[in-house]
Amino acid sequence: MTPWSESYTFPSWDECQTVKEKADDLPDMLHVPFEQSVADVVLEGWEDEWIAKARYTGPKLQEPKIDFVYNWVNGSQPELQTAMRPYELNSSLNDPEGVWVASHGTNRYREWDELRYSMRSVEKYAGSFTNRIQILVNAFHKPAEGDQPEKADKQRPQWLKPGLDKVQVLSQEEFFGPDERKCLPTFDSLTIENQLYNTKSETDRMFALSDDMILGKPHSAADLYSPLFGPTLGFKDNAYNTLKPPTEEDAERFGEKPFLIYTSWLLNRRFGARKRKGQVHFGHSLSRSIAKEAITSFPRPALRSAFQRFRGETGFQIYSWYVMFHYTMERHREALLWSYIMLRSDQNDDGYISWDERKKMLRELAEGMGNESPEQFRRRIYYRVGDHLEEAGLQPPKVNTDALWTSLDGPMMIKDLDCDAFDTEDCLAPGFSMPSSDAAARSPVFSSAAIFDRVARESPRCGDCLLKLILNRRRAGLGALLPHPAKKSEQRATVIKALMKYQYTIVNPDANFYMITDAEQAEHALLKPYLKHGKKAGQICLNDDVVTQDEKELEQLRKVMSALFEGLLPQPSSFEV
Repeated sequence: MTPWSESYTFPSWDECQTVKEKADDLPDMLHVPFEQSVADVVLEGWEDEWIAKARYTGPKLQEPKIDFVYNWVNGSQPELQTAMRPYELNSSLNDPEGVWVASHGTNRYREWDELRYSMRSVEKYAGSFTNRIQILVNAFHKPAEGDQPEKADKQRPQWLKPGLDKVQVLSQEEFFGPDERKCLPTFDSLTIENQLYNTKSETDRMFALSDDMILGKPHSAADLYSPLFGPTLGFKDNAYNTLKPPTEEDAERFGEKPFLIYTSWLLNRRFGARKRKGQVHFGHSLSRSIAKEAITSFPRPALRSAFQRFRGETGFQIYSWYVMFHYTMERHREALLWSYIMLRSDQNDDGYISWDERKKMLRELAEGMGNESPEQFRRRIYYRVGDHLEEAGLQPPKVNTDALWTSLDGPMMIKDLDCDAFDTEDCLAPGFSMPSSDAAARSPVFSSAAIFDRVARESPRCGDCLLKLILNRRRAGLGALLPHPAKKSEQRATVIKALMKYQYTIVNPDANFYMITDAEQAEHALLKPYLKHGKKAGQICLNDDVVTQDEKELEQLRKVMSALFEGLLPQPSSFEV
């Protein structure tokens, strides 16, 4: 077999044009049936009691293994600059004066040797549960030398040992999908992140991070993911709720906002309109299978992302982390509503909620309303995350110890939700609480599919209150929403698989984010607190926001950053030459 480096050439412009044409013919979104979604989930036997009652009585579990996946580029490498130049000149972002070409990559591709220290921090503070480290890089072509033909090569840190079993360096060509790779190379991090699920591994779990992110304290796997509580998700306070197609004005907003606005619009159309918070700026705990489902559920936006070589070329792009996090949370909520309405309440599976079936739902809602004393009746599982993990033989979190919510408490959307005004006629169907409504022919408003769509997507607040009130019938767990274990065992197993797959924990992460502007600021904000005064943080992100081109100032900043990194992580890792 011919080695990749001897046979690869970048695709032609025409090949990428076919991808653009194909994307135009795709739908904006797809609904994936739960039976299809959970085809990859295997239950071990303890999950039903855990989900239904929030009680763990299974065997001691093994600590999960997690991949650490870096998106890395060395923008100072001449070969990369040469490879990038024709695409820069051809980009829609290029201006007649050449300002964009001259300036766009200054801080995005600047190299401070951060990856070396980030990997040191992973080995030092997360080595016990690290499965492998994958470094995603750009390819370039080496010029022909003498009688040697031109060959493809990929970026690689000069200090990285060759032949490491635990470290993979993957060029985009090695993990992009067959259509997506027709538009390579790309220099847009969003385009690359939308293909992360294609990286091959023995584990579904990954922690995706940039090279400017380092760990600052010992971690357990549960700081990122656990088999009982799923991935840890962190959010900012800013929220987005895009009700109309984004405009040209939205496309010109600063930073990540255009992508958040656009992805909010997609999520609203798929799951119903609501405010959704932006994710914290640090590493992200992901499932490859959920990431694939989340991205490919929006076929046209996903494929349109593939032909963006530089961020912002078409104004809008699906935002990987935002769509993955909220897709996970919405699918968990959707599984609960599907379970309660389509499976549990429609007892004879005829697709219609009869008066007898509605009466039972009304009794359950009344019982839940009677227990409507937030933070009192329901036992708060998020207060007991560490205890439950230890019961299962797993290490509790060491860094992300401030859990704000778990999916075992219900969907995050019900937290602090006031449901005093919940009305079955408005929320479920007109005449829902009236027996006379069954006197005539079966009304389509009482079809289980119509009610499910109403509470799942058309009126999200109604669905949230329905779930909160029904969950208030039980002190803990999600059992009040599940199908009967004996009468509908197969359906129940499907629901349990879905709830395990889409579980999550919301945390207030022990993480600090810094915008680095100059040497003096870096010394004040980083060197003194962390090295002189011994400040500690579970995770630190150092974002390059330097605008100066003055070589003396840049050299001074390099010295400060080097002192910081060496002060925090002086011991070379086993990955270094």
